[in-house]
Order: sequence, then C-alpha cells, then structure tokens
Amino acid sequence: MSCFTLVSCFGIGSPDGYLATNTSSVYFIQFTETNNQLSGHFQGTAIINDVPPKTEAFSTAFTGVQNGSSVTFTVSIFGFSSSVTGTLNGNTLTLAIPQPDGHLADETFNGASIQQYNQAVDALQNVVSQQDQQYANSQATAASSEATVTSMQATQTAQQAEQQAEQQAVSNANSSLSDALNALKSDENGLASFSETNTLNGYANDWQTMQKDYATEQKDAQAGCGTNSSNYNQVLADSNQVAADENQILADDNQLAADKNQYNADLSPVQNDIQTVQNDWVHLQQAVANNTTNTPAAEFTSTDINNALQTSQNIEKTAQGVWQTAQSNAAQYDKEAGSLKQQADALPASMHCN
Repeated sequence: MSCFTLVSCFGIGSPDGYLATNTSSVYFIQFTETNNQLSGHFQGTAIINDVPPKTEAFSTAFTGVQNGSSVTFTVSIFGFSSSVTGTLNGNTLTLAIPQPDGHLADETFNGASIQQYNQAVDALQNVVSQQDQQYANSQATAASSEATVTSMQATQTAQQAEQQAEQQAVSNANSSLSDALNALKSDENGLASFSETNTLNGYANDWQTMQKDYATEQKDAQAGCGTNSSNYNQVLADSNQVAADENQILADDNQLAADKNQYNADLSPVQNDIQTVQNDWVHLQQAVANNTTNTPAAEFTSTDINNALQTSQNIEKTAQGVWQTAQSNAAQYDKEAGSLKQQADALPASMHCN
C-alpha cells in the first residue's frame, strides 16, 4: 500500500480528507489506495443562488489511479465517465478542475479533519443564514415601508375625501341658501301685491247706494200714506230695497272672508321662506367654519341676509296693515248698515197708515 493510504501514510495524525473552501462552497475529498487504485468520495456544500439563498449538499463516489505524486479521479454517472487529474504532495492535493468555459483551473485541497470540514460547512451555512436574515429584514423593511406608504396614501385619500366633503357641504349650503332667497323674493312679491282696494270700494259703493235708497224712502214717507195707501206701499218697497242693500254689504263681508284666505295663502309661504333662509344661513356658516380648505367661499354675507329678511318683514308688516285696515273699515260698514236698516224698517210703521 502506498502513502496515499491516509492512515498508513500520515499515521495517527494524518488528515481525514482534503478540504477546499471559498466564499460560496466547501469541498471535501476522502479516499483510500490499494495497489495504486483509488476509491473514495467527493462531497461538499455549495450556496445555491436562490431568493433567498440556501445551501445544497452533494456527495459523489469516484475511483482513480495513482502514479507517484500524480493522481487521476474518475467519476461515473449514468454510464458516463469524467476524469480529473492532479497531484498529491504531503497534505496538499491539487486538482485541475474543468470550468464552464472549457478551461482547467487548479483547485487546492488541504489536509483536514472531518471536524474541520463540518466547521467549514457550518461557517458557510452561517453566512447563508446571515444572508437569509438580511433578506428577511429587507423584505420586512420593504413590507413595512409599503405598509407605511399604503397607510399614508389611505390617510391622504381620507383627507382628500374629507376636504371634498367639506367643500361640497359649502357648495350645497350656498345653493340651498340661494334657492331659499329666490323663493322668498318670489313669494314676497305675491304678498306685496295683496290689496283690499276693490273690496273696500265695494263696501263704499254699496253703502252709498244704501244711503241713497234710504233717502228715497224718507222722501217717499214724507208724501204721506197716499190714496189706498199707495204711497205707504212705496215706502215699504223702499224699506225692502234698503234691506237688500244691507244684504249686498253682507255679501261684501263674504268677499272680505275670501280676501282673508288669500292673505293667509300669501303670508304663509313668506313666513316659511323666512325660516328657511335663517336655517340655511346657519348651515352655510357652519359649513364654511368646518371647511379647512377655505374654498369655495360663502356667496352671501350677513348684510345680504339681514337686508333680505328686513325687506320681507316690511312687506309682511305692510300687508298686515292692509288687512287690519280692511277689517276695521268692514266692521264699521257692517255696523252703520245694520243701524240704517233698523231705521229703514221702522219708517213705514211710523207713518201710521193702517
């Protein structure tokens, strides 16, 4: 047996195998020699370029020959053989390893124990573990950054939505107040046109007619009873005409009642509009106060609102005065007409023609 037999060549202190390391792999060769024939294993661990990186172990049996310091290793896989040549000098094994580009590159293996090989494997795996941890940390950092960005975007979106809602609230409030002011202006025109002129003219004309007919009755009564009470009968007819005149004034009362319904119909929407304007003005002020963007601005000022309300209140007051005056005058006409009818009714009896 030659000096390639590890135990016989190096004695008790001989290496367990030959170790080669680099930044991405650990290789360990163990073999024995019998009559220049070699038999052993080539094993190791290498970093696999994956994401995240990891290690992968491998082991391959080989045979070979030895000729002095020259060695040849032959690996057979699936019926195909591949040979690697090299030299062994003491504790140093040098192999000419084929490269992917077709060239040969010397790889140096140094005598080492199994413990040293395991330590080298542990060191390589530790490097990969550190890389894995760095990758995990980077992923966590990226995820955290993405979560932060997402959170910021969500916050920004929420803020934008809130600002848009604030702006829309001001726009809506401006529109509502504008509509309310337009409605008030339209409805107050109807109330402003409320008039009792025609009705009071009707009272005045009917009262004048009643007075005229009563004067006729008085004149006819002064002529005495007449032949066969003919003149007396005329006075009775005159009294009935005065009563008819009073009925006409009572008909004017019906017109006054209809006017009151119209007055109420004109007044009610204006009062409602005033309340709506006041409410919408409060809502607009609140919307403007809550709008952090300050746009759009309020389209109306307190002066605008006060002027609009004052105008409506003046129209209300004027219409109320018209109605109250008409009521008072109508009551006076009714009172005087009733008194005059009593006089007209009593006049025929005072002639004593029966």
